[in-house]
Amino acid sequence: TLDGPQRWGYVFDKLAAAASFTYQNTSVCFFGHTHVPIAFIRDSVVRGGTYSKFKVEPGRKYFVNVGSVGQPRDNNPKAAYAIYDLDEGSIELRRLDYDVAKAQAKIRAAGLPERLADRLAVGK
Repeated sequence: TLDGPQRWGYVFDKLAAAASFTYQNTSVCFFGHTHVPIAFIRDSVVRGGTYSKFKVEPGRKYFVNVGSVGQPRDNNPKAAYAIYDLDEGSIELRRLDYDVAKAQAKIRAAGLPERLADRLAVGK
């Protein structure tokens, strides 16, 4: 969160996003940590929700989580990333498949907890 980065807080809702908007000095800010793609928009109110593509409009602030390339937490095992197209003025979430079995094997070989390997297949 921008209001307390040392706390490693999670931004899942409008209240947490509103606190971060106070410290946001740019029109668009990308954040992570939750592994869940979600966007919050501040104009006169703070709105939030999942997204696929939206326009970036002047006078508004956007606080955007692009999801996760690994260890997704939104029930979708595909890798997530976003494209910020400055010419078009849009942000688009994209998903793609990757070799989950290979990633799971690497997690197991590293001696990490089995749950970290298992969750890749279901995105939880």
